[in-house]
Amino acid sequence: MIVGIIGAATVGTTLGEHFAKAGHKVLITNSRGPETLADKLAGMSQPLEPVTMKELADEAEIIILAMPWHKVKNVLLTDIRWDGRVVIDAMNIFGSYDPIQVDDLQGDSGSEIVARLAPSARVVKAFNTLPFEKMFAPVPEGFRRVLFVAGDDQDAVSAVTTLIDQIGFRAVAIGELATAGRQMELGGVFSTLELFAPESQ
Repeated sequence: MIVGIIGAATVGTTLGEHFAKAGHKVLITNSRGPETLADKLAGMSQPLEPVTMKELADEAEIIILAMPWHKVKNVLLTDIRWDGRVVIDAMNIFGSYDPIQVDDLQGDSGSEIVARLAPSARVVKAFNTLPFEKMFAPVPEGFRRVLFVAGDDQDAVSAVTTLIDQIGFRAVAIGELATAGRQMELGGVFSTLELFAPESQ
């Protein structure tokens, strides 16, 4: 599968390495252009291909949003044809990082906003409830770390749970974006919740 990642900071590159290790072709882009990623990607343990946003939108079968939340409206432009592809919202709704501030969405949720900005995409929420140093930390022998998944399209949710399982986690689908997606956001009941599932299940 061709996985496209928008955002080349820690979240994007870490996920990219794990998906590439699982055998997927990984395309990655940032706001400054692929030529700015050459040095950084040269040090990766797995091959990630730097591309333009247009190339990623044209080629990727599943797309992961791993950029800062405040950039989302500048990235999900109306001329992008999503054509029913799965878009994974891995973002947290920080309005700023210095100082740290959570964006006030006035009762809305981040993933529902993403779904409206990309109306022909099938949006799934994943990879946002744990800090990455904890998400990829060692687990007790015989267990897998649980990652939560939310989405309105069951086929899209199944595709994402398969990807998550392929990189060593146990995916647990917990509901739709309007309910479970909100519960996964900062301050929600699933945010920072760390669980483990037996490897044999």
